[in-house]
Amino acid sequence: MTLVNDDAALTPLHPMSPYWPDVELGTPLRVRVHVGGVWHDRFSGFADQWEPTYIPTGVVGEMASAVRITASGILRRLQQGSEAALSPLRRAIAASNPVAYWPGEDGVLSDQAGAATAGQPALVASGTVEFQPVENYVFATSTVFGTTALADLAAGGRLSARLSGETTAATAGGPWTVHTTILVDTLSTLSGDVVLLEWTTAGGTYTRWQIKVTTTSRTQLIGITAGGSSTLLIDHPSAAPTFHHYSASASVSGGTVTVRLQTSAPVNLTTTFGGTLGGVTSVTVNATGVTSTSAMPAGHVAVWAAAPIPVATVGAVDSYGVFVREARRSWLGEAATDRLARLCAEDGILLTMPAVPADSVQRMGVQEAAQSADLRDECEAVDGGLLYESGFGLGYLPRASRYNQPATLTIDLATYAVEKGAASPLAPVYDDQNIRNEWTVERREGSFAVASDPTSQRRGVYPDSVELNLEADAQLPGQAAWRVHLTSDPDLREQAFPIDLAANPALIGGWLSCQVGSRIVRTNPPNQHRPGPVDRLVMGWTETIGPRSWLVQVVPAQAKPWDVATADGPQRAAGDGSALGVALGAGDTAAVITATPENGPWTQNPGNFPLPVRIGGEQVTVSAIAPVLTETFTRTVSGSWGSPDVGPAYVYAPSPGQFAVSGGEGLIGVNAVSTTFTATVPGIGPDLDVVVRLRADAVAVGGFYQQVVRHRIGTDYVESVIRYKTTGQIDLLMQTSSTVLAAVGNILTYGAGSPFLLRIQAAGSTVRHVLYPAAASEPAWSSSVTNAPTGTGDAFALAAYRDAANTQSGMAAAFDSVTFRTPQRAAVSARAVNGVSRAWPAGTEVNVWQPAVAPL
Repeated sequence: MTLVNDDAALTPLHPMSPYWPDVELGTPLRVRVHVGGVWHDRFSGFADQWEPTYIPTGVVGEMASAVRITASGILRRLQQGSEAALSPLRRAIAASNPVAYWPGEDGVLSDQAGAATAGQPALVASGTVEFQPVENYVFATSTVFGTTALADLAAGGRLSARLSGETTAATAGGPWTVHTTILVDTLSTLSGDVVLLEWTTAGGTYTRWQIKVTTTSRTQLIGITAGGSSTLLIDHPSAAPTFHHYSASASVSGGTVTVRLQTSAPVNLTTTFGGTLGGVTSVTVNATGVTSTSAMPAGHVAVWAAAPIPVATVGAVDSYGVFVREARRSWLGEAATDRLARLCAEDGILLTMPAVPADSVQRMGVQEAAQSADLRDECEAVDGGLLYESGFGLGYLPRASRYNQPATLTIDLATYAVEKGAASPLAPVYDDQNIRNEWTVERREGSFAVASDPTSQRRGVYPDSVELNLEADAQLPGQAAWRVHLTSDPDLREQAFPIDLAANPALIGGWLSCQVGSRIVRTNPPNQHRPGPVDRLVMGWTETIGPRSWLVQVVPAQAKPWDVATADGPQRAAGDGSALGVALGAGDTAAVITATPENGPWTQNPGNFPLPVRIGGEQVTVSAIAPVLTETFTRTVSGSWGSPDVGPAYVYAPSPGQFAVSGGEGLIGVNAVSTTFTATVPGIGPDLDVVVRLRADAVAVGGFYQQVVRHRIGTDYVESVIRYKTTGQIDLLMQTSSTVLAAVGNILTYGAGSPFLLRIQAAGSTVRHVLYPAAASEPAWSSSVTNAPTGTGDAFALAAYRDAANTQSGMAAAFDSVTFRTPQRAAVSARAVNGVSRAWPAGTEVNVWQPAVAPL
């Protein structure tokens, strides 16, 4: 922004400025707009550049002045420079405001441990001290300790330092806490009792203090007077041979001193005595120079002017009821959103974030030594939310809060005012730049999982991969599948789209309510645009405000992938693989829908209707779904079968005279040999899943007779043939008009009146069937072929045939019932709901309008 500066009030470093000394780098700056009697914040940041200009006025010695100010949010400062990669323990202790702190994570060539608090001298190494990376120590197979290199004191080395006068003064009279982390391995490896930590104080009842571990496996806190008299203040009857926190705290109240010994074993013991406390003057690790035949790494020596120790020394159960490790064990199992909040708190950054439900939590692996920005990015990647600047701090929109966003702003493009020559509010592109339809997700130091979208991959494979800091391999499949869902569906996209608020002031209120992640819907696009609203999420924006202008450029993302299934929500289970079984005319009000064997049929529950459905690119409303054909033969008819319970009328060949319905069965009188009698139902489609109940009329005499279920009646039919032989046995065949595709001989035995069930399933070129007694459970498929003709027909038929050698007369083939699982017939109560109205060919994709997607 540019501000008038004729009074020099905004000139940097000008001592006469009324704002002295605040005209400086880092000055907080906020931009607001006044709308409807209310001030609205549009930007909060910090001035990082002042550019005064001086403009001649034409009068000698006189100039006008203006100052151009550039301000940025907090991320600019956080990303400037290269900070040290800090370990979890160093971050946690440094953030707890110690008055003196020596991490001890120095390099292998170090001969001292540098101080992380300004003004403190280094810890001086004496004796043999080797700084070694932590991975050189064998701690435990299941623990990654949250530190890097430490000082190995196994050869009797010591670390010691005198504290600054300011630190001693800050701890004078208490409270104070002193601390170190150290590994005292199997106690038999020690040359004697080890004084883990010794510190001195300037006066007080005790002027020298020790935390000691004995070879008899005891942990002790000892106080020593100026005259050398020692008192065992706390004696704990165990010592843990692993890398632990050891701290002692002291405070005074009314002349009573309370001291506490605390470790991560855990030990948390207190005692009291009457007396006084002095300020801490020095600290020493391994004060008596004890040696060990195993490694004895030590570090993270700290002093606080507080009691008890202000950092967690043991893990704890989080707000979701799950145990999470502490910094010493690298925060293993921490929720991604909890870790982000903790990292920001450690860095002194204000973070605004809504609560995250327990079922949306993604847990993380160990926190490694890394820069703060990288650690925050890890959390964002694992959770899948959005980290952004908010006010003078940061905001985070968790993944769970991105689901099913309501529209915050709706822009009616039919009434949107735009000047000729101005940027169009619609500038989409249809490309493959953002498509990723195969994701490999690796867990750091763990396994991996691959997820893909076969439908999208028909257009080509667009692979991508990511490494995530996840807690467990079990999280990998969900992470991979979610990424495929977000990035595999090609759609129109924009780099940005404008909102001219000056020309469309009615939109100002809605825009001021938008935040990162908000939903903006633009309705009524021009006829040349794809029908339907343009539905986007706000990922960011650029806002230009002037005296007579206010232009926003929104950086958008697709909203549809973030609409996930909720109880009683508008999303429905996806009908993946469903298609029109029969062509749908522009004015038709019934649609034949096929479904894949894997997904099964569509719902027929009346409570699930009306149902918005997508046929191709048209939205229709379906009021009911039923089987395309249902036949129970619960009527009495002669000279035909009459009308089925559900479905179109039969077409007979050679004539209806041999057809009748009696006794709950459809009968075909086969009064001529070598002739196929058929009852055909049109409009079924080539793919189906159907069960037919039928029975043998009598044991065949002279030659066989057979019952036939035929489908794909067009270019070439496919039929299942039940052949009843004179031996009392049945052959089951699958054949076309010219070829036997599969045959199973003597599959079953039969007698007069024996009832059977025949199930046929046809999907593309795969057709399979099974025949079994009606009283039995359905077995595995009797035959399955993958080279059946797909056909062009859409009919279904029941038929009967008698071999020329058969001598039976008055024989009738009996069909008991027909039950279709798929295809189904959908009653369409509304067409062109989204303005699209046209005919759709057979095979057109059919799905619910809003397919349900399970969230990560």
